[in-house]
Amino acid sequence: MKNYKVLIATVMGLLVSSCITLAWSGHDVFTFLVATSIPGFDYQRVVEIRQYTYLEKRAYNEEMYVTEDLILTGKARINIDEDLIRESGIRFLPNQVVQDGKLPVWAIFLVYACFPDNGMDFVEQSEILRSLIGDTQANRHGYLKISFFEYLEGDKSFLHFLKMSKEAFKNGDEYWGYRFLAYALHYLEDLMQPYHVRPGTVPELIRFIFDKKTRIFLRNAHSTYDVYMTFLLHSSKYREEFRQMIRDAKPLILPVSDEQLIYEAIMYSYSAFFDIHAEVKKVFGQILYERKATIQDFKRAEEKGELDRLYELTKKLASTLASLAKGVILKTIPSN
Repeated sequence: MKNYKVLIATVMGLLVSSCITLAWSGHDVFTFLVATSIPGFDYQRVVEIRQYTYLEKRAYNEEMYVTEDLILTGKARINIDEDLIRESGIRFLPNQVVQDGKLPVWAIFLVYACFPDNGMDFVEQSEILRSLIGDTQANRHGYLKISFFEYLEGDKSFLHFLKMSKEAFKNGDEYWGYRFLAYALHYLEDLMQPYHVRPGTVPELIRFIFDKKTRIFLRNAHSTYDVYMTFLLHSSKYREEFRQMIRDAKPLILPVSDEQLIYEAIMYSYSAFFDIHAEVKKVFGQILYERKATIQDFKRAEEKGELDRLYELTKKLASTLASLAKGVILKTIPSN
């Protein structure tokens, strides 16, 4: 039994170091589309930028966990295309997003949905994983389960910032309420990326232990699906259809606890893995033993019709994620 535990720990260390190197791309645009398409939600509302006054029982890379406003200080720029501006109906002047010390809600979601990927989570609290792979942010952005063993704490990341958001709103601090909520949505989106909860099939995971090629293959498969979201949001011939699908998703407010909600999201993502992984392998095959697929690879495959099934599977997954994210927003912000 002791040897079995050591084996499991070794597998987990390799999985984390090889497979969870990136987050699902497109957090900014995806979350912007979600927030600006909720019926009755005033995403153009402006809120006062507040100083950070919170105590968090959670370790961070302190150099990266900045609490100043990145837009106000010029460290983040609003960079969205004209279609997003027009279709969302936002009033937007590039140099005047901050007015009188206030920000529109949509800008908070757009900028801060990406924030957890800036390196703030390069803190590894598991001594087992620390001894195997050193510091990594993987622990905070995924959730892996092998046999009876559960590893990583992406679910706890979501729950932490959701709790912080509710605390801020309760105290009348809308700015940090929305900013913490944007962080929470980031982790929800990460956990709905199937490779964040299931890195490979059972035979692949067995080969993974001994075969470097398999480790490269699975890492590149993961990274390829990360890039696919960016492709769909920005470069696909179905870009407008995909964006509209996110807008059209109906808010889903589950009558369950926050803990059960994120568990259900993880299980949904887990169930979607097998079909998606099969399509990624079928389309890109040998490429994945050398590198991840690029935007140009996606364009060529799409023109040949090779991505049709992967697109349909991803639409279903992204629609469910959009509905859940809209439900989380509505359930978290105070009612008017």
